[in-house]
Order: sequence, then C-alpha cells, then structure tokens
Amino acid sequence: MPAYFLEHHRLLKLETENSLISEAYKRVKVKDIITVDQLNFNFLGNIFGKKGVRLTDQGLFIDTKKGQTELISFAEAKRFSYIEEGFFGATLFVHNNQSLQEHKFLSKTNSTAFLESINKKIAHSLQPHLLNLIEDFNLRVLSNYPRDSKIEPIKSLADELSIFYKDAKVPWNYFSNSKLFSEVEKIHNLYPIKQETLGAYHEKINLERRKSFFDSVESNPLTDEQRLGVLRSNDKNMVLAAAGTGKTSVMVAKALDLIDRGLAAPQEILVLAYNKSAAEELKKRLADKAENSGIVLTESPQISTFHALGRKILGDSGISTYMSVFTEDSLKLGAWVTEWLIEYLTQDPKRMVDFISLFPEPVNPFDFKTQEEYERHIRDNEFRTLQGELVKGYQELRIANWLAIHKIAYEYEARYISKRRIDIGFDYQPDFHISDSNIYVEHFGIDRQGNTRPDIDKQAYNESIDSKRKLHKELETVLVETFHYDWTEDTLEARLEERLAAVGVIPDKNSVEEASKELLSKLKEGNQIATWSKMLIKALQATRFERLNENSILDRLEKAGISQAKKKTRILTDLHNAYVEELVATDSIDFDDMIIRAIAVIDNGQYKPQWRYILVDEFQDISASRMEFVNSIIEKGPDPSLTVVGDDWQSIYRFSGGKLELTTRFNELVGPHTLTMLQKTFRYNNSIADTAGTFIMENPEQYQKHIKTHDMAHESQVYLLDDKTGEENGVYSRVAEVVSKIRANDPEGSIAIIARYNYLLKDSRDFLGKENSQGIYFWSFHKSKGLEADYCILIGFFQGKSGFPNGNREDAIPEALLPTLDSFPHSEERRLLYVGITRCKKKSYIIASPTAPSEFVLELLAPKYDINIFSKSFQERHRKIFKCPNCVNGYLRLIKGQYGSFYSCSSGKGCSVGKARVCTKCEAPSVDREHDSLCNNRDCGNSMKICNKCGRPMKMRESKFGKFWGCSGYGIPNDQCKNTIKIF
Repeated sequence: MPAYFLEHHRLLKLETENSLISEAYKRVKVKDIITVDQLNFNFLGNIFGKKGVRLTDQGLFIDTKKGQTELISFAEAKRFSYIEEGFFGATLFVHNNQSLQEHKFLSKTNSTAFLESINKKIAHSLQPHLLNLIEDFNLRVLSNYPRDSKIEPIKSLADELSIFYKDAKVPWNYFSNSKLFSEVEKIHNLYPIKQETLGAYHEKINLERRKSFFDSVESNPLTDEQRLGVLRSNDKNMVLAAAGTGKTSVMVAKALDLIDRGLAAPQEILVLAYNKSAAEELKKRLADKAENSGIVLTESPQISTFHALGRKILGDSGISTYMSVFTEDSLKLGAWVTEWLIEYLTQDPKRMVDFISLFPEPVNPFDFKTQEEYERHIRDNEFRTLQGELVKGYQELRIANWLAIHKIAYEYEARYISKRRIDIGFDYQPDFHISDSNIYVEHFGIDRQGNTRPDIDKQAYNESIDSKRKLHKELETVLVETFHYDWTEDTLEARLEERLAAVGVIPDKNSVEEASKELLSKLKEGNQIATWSKMLIKALQATRFERLNENSILDRLEKAGISQAKKKTRILTDLHNAYVEELVATDSIDFDDMIIRAIAVIDNGQYKPQWRYILVDEFQDISASRMEFVNSIIEKGPDPSLTVVGDDWQSIYRFSGGKLELTTRFNELVGPHTLTMLQKTFRYNNSIADTAGTFIMENPEQYQKHIKTHDMAHESQVYLLDDKTGEENGVYSRVAEVVSKIRANDPEGSIAIIARYNYLLKDSRDFLGKENSQGIYFWSFHKSKGLEADYCILIGFFQGKSGFPNGNREDAIPEALLPTLDSFPHSEERRLLYVGITRCKKKSYIIASPTAPSEFVLELLAPKYDINIFSKSFQERHRKIFKCPNCVNGYLRLIKGQYGSFYSCSSGKGCSVGKARVCTKCEAPSVDREHDSLCNNRDCGNSMKICNKCGRPMKMRESKFGKFWGCSGYGIPNDQCKNTIKIF
C-alpha cells in the first residue's frame, strides 16, 4: 500500500476518532468507573463453596474455597452482563466466549451498583472496538465506494454493530462517547445491507463532502448526474451520456477525485481513449483541471489508446514491437491483398470460375414482399457482368458470366428481329441473344408451380411467358428458357449448358483456362480485382478485430445466410493465414497484434497490471478484442474498478469493430454494474434535442433518455430545404444560399457542412470557392463526432447507392463478420444522422431531394417532428398528410381533448365524417375504414385494426381455439361490445 495512502488512512482514523471520542473519555480511569468492586454470595452460595464475585482492572473473577476463576476478560468482552433478582437471591448473567453463564445465590445487597461497575468497565473496554468497527465500516462505505464484490465483509461489520443496537440491555449511557449510539443507529438504518442502499448512502454523504471540488473542477459546476458519475466506483460502472452532456468532464473529474481523496495514486489509474487525439485531449484537460483545482500531480495517470497501451506492454515484456508497413500505408496493404488474390486465382483456372460465381452475394428476389423493396434493392446494388454490362439481377449475372467464361458470344437485351410489344409500354427485348444466330435466352422468374415474386401478378406474368413463346414460334426464332427454380435448385449453369447444347450451342470446356487468363486481364482493366480486394481487406480486418477462426467465420456466414459459405470461408481463412505468415516473415506486428499479443502476455503472467481504477472512453465503439484486453487487465490486476463512458446513440464505428451490444447488453455480457445517465446538455437547444432524440429513440434497442437543455428555443431550429432538383449544382447552390444567410445574421457564427460522403464535401468546397470557404468546416458524419459548430448544414439526402441512408449489399460478407447489428432498419445510419444533427449549437439545416427523398427525410416530415419546412415541394408533401379524404376542401387539425387527442376536419359539419384518429406510429391523421384505420401519411402506412360494429380499437387475443381479434369495448360496463373476428 503506498505511503501516501497509509497517511490518508491514519488521518481518516484520527478524523473519525476526533468526531466520536470525547476528551472526557480520554481522561477516564478505571478506578473512576468502579464504585463497588465485589459482590458476595449469600448463605446458599456459601453452601456450594462460593465466596464472591470480584472486579479487577483485567476482568471479573469468582472466588471459591478452592481459589479464583476468571469469568470474563474485559479486553475480550463483547457483550454486557445483567442481573435478575429472585426469592433465593440475585443471579448474575455473564457472556464469555459466545456462551452465557449464570451465577446464582448472590447477595442482593449492592447488586445493582456492582452490575453498574461491571458494565461500565465493559463499556470502557468495548468502546474502542465499536469505534474501530464504525471506522472500518465508514472506510469501506464512505471513503471507498461500496462495491458488489465487497458487500459481505461490510455486512459482517454491520451485523456485529447491529447486535448492540437491537439488544435492549445495552446501557448506552455508560459509554463516554455520546455520539456512539447515533453512529451505530445510522448503520443499522441501512438494513437490509445491499449494494444499492450503501451506494446511495455513499453518494449522499460525499455529494456534500465533495461539493467544493465538484463546483470548481470545471469552468462550470458539474451537474448532479456528472457528480454521481464521478463518485460511483462499483466493480463495474457505466456512464451513459448523450451528445454534449460532458462525458469528458466526468472522466477528468473522476481521475482527479480519486487522486485528491487519496484513493489511488496517479500511476494506479488507467484511462483508455478511442484514438490518439482523444487521448491527447484527456491529458491536457486533466493537467489543466488539476492546476485549477490545486491538485499537485507528481505524475500523470496512464492515459493511452488501446493500441499504444498494448505496444507499451509488449515493449515492457521484451517483445518486438516493429510495426508492419501495412499499418503505416493502407495502399501497401491493398497492393499485398491484390497480389495475393491474383496469385490465388492463377494457381488453378477453376478457381477463377469458382471465384466469379461466389461474388457478388446473391439475394432471392422472392424474399421481397413489395415492389418498392425490390426496386430499392436493384437501385442500390449494381450487378455488372464480366463484359461490363449492367444487368437486372444476380441470376442474369450468373448466366452472362457463364457465357463469357465459355466464350459464347452474346448481346444483352438486344433488339428482337421484329419490333413487337408483349408488355405494355416497351418493345420486347429478350434477355440474351447468342451472337450470329437466331437463338435467344430468356430467364423467367417463376418457381416450379408458376409462382412469382409477391408483388408481381402471377397470372399476367405467366401469360407474358406464353406470349413470348408464341412470338418466337411465329417468327421461327429459337427460345432457350431458364427459370428462377433452376437457381434455387443450384443447377442454373448446368441446365443452361444442357438446353443450349440441345440447340447446337456447345461450350468449349477446353477454353476455360484460356478464358480465365483473358478474364483476369479484363477484370484488372475493369477494376473488378480492385473491388474484390477492397472487400477482402474489410473481411480480413473484421476477422482480426473480432478474433475469428475458421469455424467462427463459417458460423457467421451461415447465420447471415451467405451463399456457398464453406467456399468463402476457405478463401477468407487462406487469406488470413497468408497475412499472419507475412507478419511473421517480416518480424512485425499490426494494430490488432498490439492488442492480441498484449492479451497473451498478461494472461500468461509475463506482465502484471497494477491499475486499481480503469476508465474507458467511447465504450459504445469498443471492439471484441479491446473488451478482451480490458477483461485480461481486470482479471490479472489488483481487483480494479472499471468505469466505462459512452453513448449508445452515437455508436457509428461498427465497420472498425464497434460492438454496440457490449453497451446495450452490458449487464449480460460484461456484468452487474452501476448505471449513471448524463441527460443535461449545454451544447444545443431543446428544439435540436427533441428532434434528434425522437428520431434516435424510434429504435427500441437504444436506451431511452430524456435530454434536458440549458438553452431553450420557442420555435423549431431544424430547417428542411430542397436541393433545387433539376438545377445544375442545385444542392451546392442551396448550400451557398444558407451560408450567405447565416453570415448576414451572425457574422461571427461558426459553420459546418456535413455529408455522408467526402465527394459531396469536396464539391461543396469547390462550388463555394476559396474565399467563401474560409472559416467553414467540412466534415463527414463520422469525422464530425465530438465536434461542434454554431450552424450545421447537412447534405446528401437522396435515394440511391450513394444516398443516405445507404442500403447496398455489396459488402455482405464483411458485414456478416462484423459485430452483431440490431434488427431495426438502418440502425447505424440512423445513429449517424443523430450525430450530425447534434453537432450544431444554434440551427441545423437539412438539404434534401424532394423528388427522390431519403427515407429519413420522409420520416422527419411526420407530425411528431417539429421542423421548419422551407420548401414548397416538401410543404406540399406535408400538406397531403392532413388533407381530409372524406370531403373536397377540408384539412385535418389536431385537437387535444379531455379524453385524448384526435383530428378534426376544417369543413366542420360540411364533412360527412368530421374527424380522424391519431396514428400510433407517426402521429398523423389516421382515417377509419370498415375494419381498420389507415394512416393518412403514405410514408408511414400504419394500419390499426378497428371494430366494424362500434369503431373501437381491436386487440389480438388468444383462447383455446386459437388467436382472434376482440373489441376493446368488451370490458366497458353499460356499453359492452362483444364483437370478435377469427384470425385464420
């Protein structure tokens, strides 16, 4: 134990003694306590050979004809004696070594005074013991935070003190310390002894004791929530912050508080930051605040990134820390992976064919429930053949690539020999035409029963197939047919080959090797090799930071429904093995090795951690390997306390290993803990807080927080503008307009332009020009995290592959290897927008496309969001939500009535219906039909089942006969509705 800590302990002890032990007690001598030092036995006692009971400085003795026997030693006495008087004399009850002895036939004369002398002597000897128990209890509960793992010894202390409190025979007035009873009573009042109770007691006392520190450690006094975050040092603690609520202040104050109170030396505190800049900021903040608070730091706590700490541990353990060139130059890593891939493909011609068939990741079109879902998928995911054509889907891609590999010349969607129309609106173009022939290949999207995608009319589609067959027969062209079920049965290429052979098109099997070489050259030229290399790098990185082996890779791919998972696992495993071999061959380590190898040297005892308090910043983005690193430090360290600080609403680094479930399932995956929520922000106003908070909490997987703001606005400070669709550089022109308006109204205000993709930022900067870009920040959503500006302009809100949110499936394999993602749609993209909105202090401007609007913008148009719509295009879309469908001119207005909210039509009695419900999902008007109420907001589409007899909401119920809809009016007295509808 450090010398300074022992000194603190001594001072604490003195403080406790000074508060409990009076000066009068210090002057009391034993002879002043004893008034009667002997009590004789009566006639009956003498018959049994007993003479008397005698008091000395050391204890209580009984004299007999045979000599003396010690009854109790005052130095060991833990219970008080008592006397009961009866017909045959007095009986003395004495506690000795946990047993109760009784001595009968004592004289009643002076028995009361003698008992008083005994118990005063016991009290005199017992008082220091009780004070020590109280001191020990307070040291464990008030000085240190009462941790879950330390409750049993605390409970033992409390139990021993509680015995005296509950014993009615304890003569508290015999103790010289008048505060003793009240101190024991305080502890007894904490029963039942639980961590929650003791933690609250600790917090109550220390919030007052440390008030001066909390008021001055930062430029503004810490909030109540921040103070609790500082004080709570259970075995495991989580501080959940929201944007701008001062989590860094909590980390700095916590470290300084531990040092200032003597609970830890600086070198016994470890602070782990997400990146280098955050670590440097923490070092600077801690040094500045220590100076402001008058705290002298003989040295700084260990403040480091995970990687830097791992490298230091390896260096201290005598292990080489030479960094691989891959860590310093991502281009070199890309070149190495590309070289590995080319070598891998050229080792065996069949590998090329296999590899091409493995990528991109297929999607079964029958899985799409609506036309909108399917169209969105095709829009956001490109299917480009080996010859460069853009085809409509994965199955067509497979056909085109098979033809190319086997050197069967073709044209994709070439004009048919005759201009004909089979489907309304466009000329017939068969999928493939075999060059220099009258042979066509059509791929039909039906299963063996003739079923189609759910959104396609089965009858019409099959009639179209028949019409195409008749047309080919009429014009004497050959139609080769393949089907969706050929692909689902994994025989698409085999049946294509068989059906082509039947019409005289024979693939040259011997051409595969030659074709492979030609294809490799084409793939290089067409950038396909580079695309595959980027995907493999992402998969390799995920394998490293998730600590995956061959079995776990296969397991994740299979769980994600990745096709041909075993083949892909083999490729990824071969790549990872080759990468590790390269590191070994060059005697170097990468960033992941810094952590992986550091874990090993801690676990095998080469390195012994000495940190007693561990603080982790940005915990929502911690990876599996980093968590394993922290666990090793805890398990092999001196029983340290772990405090993690983060914000699940800002978890946006899953692509680099961020494992959000470690935050959202902390209790299950990390352990029982004390939770503190920081919910007061000084950055932005209530309008921004309400908009961003409502948006992020749509996802039920996120923690529910209720953000309070220091600054209050009386109207919305979030503005929606259109991007001048159709105008050249429209979005950038709109950006320039907003910048000009901001500068006119607030010349000193800081401005940031934030976008999902860097190209949008570059184009914005170029459009504004060098002069107008002065003083403007250009941030991607990811890089904006932790930053702030007075005004933020958010751009890039449109549909498509590079839109926001992004829904493409190009990286399905790396995606499967990344940490688990919750099932809520676009959950990480949603958190990314939350980060963007909460960067601004005053106003947030969202510039979006009204003709191809982002899903997020459509959601923000719902009535539950209070935003300013500064665009005629968006205003019209918004107005349609409130148009009454039951009359010509009426609009629905929200009314908050005595029994709840509803919408009333502006046409009044002129409208046959006159009112509408409030949608439970988006709060727009919901219009009743016979059996349901449908949201008037087409972008919501929420439907609520209602009773066709009384109009009340229906509830799904279950009986022994199965599920059914039952009217909610069933339990209403005097107006009961028993209507039910069976669910088939």
